[in-house]
Amino acid sequence: MKALEKLFELRRSLATYEREMGFDKLSEVEKSVLEFVMHSKDANITRITKDEYFYKYSLSTIKRAVGVLLNKEIIVATQSSLDKRSMILTYNQQH
Repeated sequence: MKALEKLFELRRSLATYEREMGFDKLSEVEKSVLEFVMHSKDANITRITKDEYFYKYSLSTIKRAVGVLLNKEIIVATQSSLDKRSMILTYNQQH
């Protein structure tokens, strides 16, 4: 029971942080993709889909989440210098 109480407190704290950062209107998958992008060097859609956390999401769901984040200018996509087919996703510092 104590673990469930702690889990709720963590959820409440997370909700507060998300609200303060302005990310509370994003869906859970959008928030997860954003956090992955901020956490990973050279993040791209392929790397997102290969992370075990995202196995529960379809490729189209991940692409849609990336699209929303790009449209809201929360993240930006830049062509990789190593693989011209790959777009590297990064957090938009001006957001």
